Amino acid sequence: MLLSITLGEVTCPICNQSMHKIGDSYSLCKSCKYMYSSEQHGAGAEVISLEVIRRKNFKFICRIIKEKFPQAKTILDVGCSKGFFLKIARDEGFLVTGLEPTEHLAKEARSYGFDVIDGFFPQTENLLNKKYDIIIFNDSFEHIPNLQEIVQGIKNHLTDEGCVIINIPTSDGLIFKTTSVLYKFGIKTPYHRMWQKGFPSPHIHYFNLQNLKKLFENNGFAMHYSSPLQYFTIQGLWKRISCKSSFIVSIFTWLFMILLYPLLSVRSDNFMACFTLKN
Repeated sequence: MLLSITLGEVTCPICNQSMHKIGDSYSLCKSCKYMYSSEQHGAGAEVISLEVIRRKNFKFICRIIKEKFPQAKTILDVGCSKGFFLKIARDEGFLVTGLEPTEHLAKEARSYGFDVIDGFFPQTENLLNKKYDIIIFNDSFEHIPNLQEIVQGIKNHLTDEGCVIINIPTSDGLIFKTTSVLYKFGIKTPYHRMWQKGFPSPHIHYFNLQNLKKLFENNGFAMHYSSPLQYFTIQGLWKRISCKSSFIVSIFTWLFMILLYPLLSVRSDNFMACFTLKN
């Protein structure tokens, strides 16, 4: 089922229902809560000050792969950026390949000795006839516009016993819900920031665990495992917030996240989900 946009209306790719418009850029499916942005998609740049949190999450993901999918040997990291996950997975003993559409990021990943395929998933011809035990999207799935094309590409390039792992922000997170309330009262900047509006590659989709599960189940997958992931650490938080926001917005956001850090850590704005093909 394709994401269809006609005459200003958006049809939910999960429920096939007309979505409710929010402001100028966003749409919400009132049935499954899937959200869509009409911002122009594109190849992205690396978000700064995420090394600490990514190292924790990536090590956790590699441990889960070993526990849940002990037969897995080969990994394709879609949107590998500079190769941070590739390094951690390689150190854990996996055979890793990256895919990256941004030329200078792919070049940097190759400088560390990684095999990196150029282009967008799954259109690039360099993927032809290649299959992997694990296909992982680390904060990249939400940036790719055509969901049906992504899911079909996963089917084409996943081994029979393989698994696709989606590491993604959630619309059920406390921070996202707080910015949604602020947006309704006319305070729009924090909400735009959650969507990465104005970034080279803004979010096109926002999922929660249930509608992401439904999307994959509709396309012949079964959810094998899911878990919250840590969304942020205090170390590096200021640089992460202030890289695209004004000083005033940044300071209020930083204080909010510092003060509520224990609560925000319990109800994370990020999760991972593992899906395998049904027989």
